[in-house]
Amino acid sequence: MIQPAPATPAAGGRRLIVAALGAVLVGVAAGAVWAWLAHPALWEARDGGLVLTEAAARGRFSVVVVFVLIGVIVSVVGGWLVVRLVPDAGWLAVPLVAMLTVLAAVVAWRVGIVLGPPDPSSVSGVTNGDRVPSELAIDSVAPFLVWPIFGLAGVIGATWSDGRRVSERSEPRPLP
Repeated sequence: MIQPAPATPAAGGRRLIVAALGAVLVGVAAGAVWAWLAHPALWEARDGGLVLTEAAARGRFSVVVVFVLIGVIVSVVGGWLVVRLVPDAGWLAVPLVAMLTVLAAVVAWRVGIVLGPPDPSSVSGVTNGDRVPSELAIDSVAPFLVWPIFGLAGVIGATWSDGRRVSERSEPRPLP
């Protein structure tokens, strides 16, 4: 059986660049899906200003939930794919997946902000009773941490399903 030649440092660098570009593309797609699926809070125009009612404030939370759910799906699949496509990465798959998922999360966040509605205060021509959607926003670091955590869950799942774990206990050897 013919063994493949060992990877050269240049090949490793190319694979890293391809992985980073893949993470950027996944982030762009995830950001577009986030902007499409998220239903932001609706500000209501009253007395020359914008008011966010308590009922409408749920939209702010749902925007974050949609971002997190997209991150869970994208990251688990991404972590699993990295282990499958680069089986010789070994333990380096862990920091690689963590970096790639954070990159994808940041790109998704920025794309979602660009594709989502503008800042409500920048909308002109609003009269009393009009509803203006809030911009897509992530207010804390925690939603971004979900992406690498579930990326690592994908790595663990792929490693476990690949048989790289100890699957059987070894039989004790008889004493001489």
